[in-house]
Amino acid sequence: MRRTEPRHERSGCDRPGLSMIELIVVMGLIAMLAALTLPAVGKARQAARRTQCINNLRNIAFGLTQFDQSHNRLPASGNYWHNEKLNSRRHVSWAVTLLPYIGEQTLFDHLDLSLPLDDPANEALTEAYVPIYVCPVDLSRSKERTRDLSYVVNAGVGFTTRLRNGVRDCPIDTRWTPLDLDGDGSACSGDPADDEDRKRFKMMGLFFLETWNTDITKRHHSIADIKDGTSQTFMVTENVRAGFDPNDASVGFADPTPYRSSFFIGNPCLSATCRDGNVDYQRCNAGDFRINSGVGEAEGSSPVPNSFHEGGVYMAYADGHVTFLSESIDGAVYAAMASPQGLMLADSPLEQVIVSGEEL
Repeated sequence: MRRTEPRHERSGCDRPGLSMIELIVVMGLIAMLAALTLPAVGKARQAARRTQCINNLRNIAFGLTQFDQSHNRLPASGNYWHNEKLNSRRHVSWAVTLLPYIGEQTLFDHLDLSLPLDDPANEALTEAYVPIYVCPVDLSRSKERTRDLSYVVNAGVGFTTRLRNGVRDCPIDTRWTPLDLDGDGSACSGDPADDEDRKRFKMMGLFFLETWNTDITKRHHSIADIKDGTSQTFMVTENVRAGFDPNDASVGFADPTPYRSSFFIGNPCLSATCRDGNVDYQRCNAGDFRINSGVGEAEGSSPVPNSFHEGGVYMAYADGHVTFLSESIDGAVYAAMASPQGLMLADSPLEQVIVSGEEL
């Protein structure tokens, strides 16, 4: 007779578990995997934000090109509105003018162009948020998602204003010094000779301030005006010190103020007089005008390319391509690429270098 051993059933509580040592090993492995994975996830997110920033620039450059095709000109960097006494008030920036060309026609339709920016009728515009105008890497952007702007257009060496002596449309640098660009010792005197300063001023930048409802200041380029090559002429770049300002609820992407809508390369001329021996393009991209020099400055106080990308900024060119521009770019090359008509300055004290692709 075959003998069978009795079977013993094990209860659930009798099953072997992890020892303390095994548990510590498992936890260590999990921690190690997390340590390896989290940086990779962070880098992936950072790369995605950087890609979005680049795509925004491409779309803005495309919108500017579409505006040019529709109007045979590029928009003003900013417009100022005048009342019957010719006193000026802020009107709109390029970022407003461009809205219909970046898929924001509905927002643009809320604007009453017959009125200045600060009129109550335009309040919806001043509070709006346009995603394409905000770089995800811009750490200074609004948490409330309102009024943001991370991009600015190329305005060359300065902007125009009315002086106390009554002269209007006077080219000045960002320190409000009248520019004697032809080096004749006179700037914004009211004489016809000032026209040569204005001609050279236009050659050195791509976007300008204009008066909206008067003909006092009308100055603009089209892409067809670019003589130095569209692939070597700056159009629009980053500035994290434009747009939203937590200390001033009246400013944002619609503000035409040049310090918030444009970037400048710096004045290459000593004492703002551009005669022989006074022009040094190494003054561009130097000091307060060096790329990324204003990252830590207050909003609206650094009208140069500024970004939170290490080592430089992304720049869109007049042909629509986007590249990373080193913050240590040579000043003479930097100035030449800001100028759409630098070749026309040949044989003058302001003569610029010829830029080749190898120098970029």
